[in-house]
Amino acid sequence: MRRNTAFFLFTAAIMTLFSVSCGETKETDDHANWKERNTRFISEIAGGYADINPDKLTPGERFRLLSFKLDPEKSWGSSSYVYCEVISLGTDTVSPHYTDSIRINYRVRLMPTDNYPEGQVVDQSFKTQDLDPSANIPTSFRVSGMIDGVTTAVMHMHCGDIWKLHIPAGLGYGSDDRGVIPGNSALIFEINLTEIAPTGQDLSPR
Repeated sequence: MRRNTAFFLFTAAIMTLFSVSCGETKETDDHANWKERNTRFISEIAGGYADINPDKLTPGERFRLLSFKLDPEKSWGSSSYVYCEVISLGTDTVSPHYTDSIRINYRVRLMPTDNYPEGQVVDQSFKTQDLDPSANIPTSFRVSGMIDGVTTAVMHMHCGDIWKLHIPAGLGYGSDDRGVIPGNSALIFEINLTEIAPTGQDLSPR
C-alpha cells in the first residue's frame, strides 16, 4: 500500500511539473491579453527604427514615419508611427499622393504568437509563398481609402519598392474587430507597389 501511495504521489508531482512547464511555453489562447501584448510588441519594435530621410533609402534600412495626420512639430509616442523596413527598391522616383490610385501586392499578418510564430495571415493578394511580382496579380486601392498606417507608408514608396511595415493598432483598425482581425491588433504588412495612377487618371486595364 505504501509503495502504491508513493508511486501515485510521485506520478502526480511529475504530471504537475509537466503541466506547469507546458503552460509556460505554450499559450492556450493566442489572443489572451491581446491589447497589452500588441502595445508591448510595437514598443519593442520601436527601439530599432530611426528618423531618417525616407527619400534616400537603401535595402535593409529601418526607419519610422509619423502618421500623415499628425503634426511633426509636436512630440508623439511609439503608437503614432509606422515602422518601415526596406526589403528592396524599385527604379522609379515618383510616389503616390493621397488622392491617387495604386496597385499593390500585399500580405497582412497579426503579431507573432505561439501558434503562429510568423504571425497569422489575415489577408493577402499573394498567390505564392514568397512575393513574386511576376506571378502575383496586384490589387487596386485609393490611397485615401486605406488604413492610416498603410497610407502613411505608400505615400513615400516608389513603383517596384517592397517594404515591410509594422503598424500600431491605432493606425490600423483601432479597437474594432474586422473579420478575423481582433480589435487592438498591430498589423504586419508586406507591400510591393506596382502602379500609380494620378488623380483623374485610370489604372492600366487588366
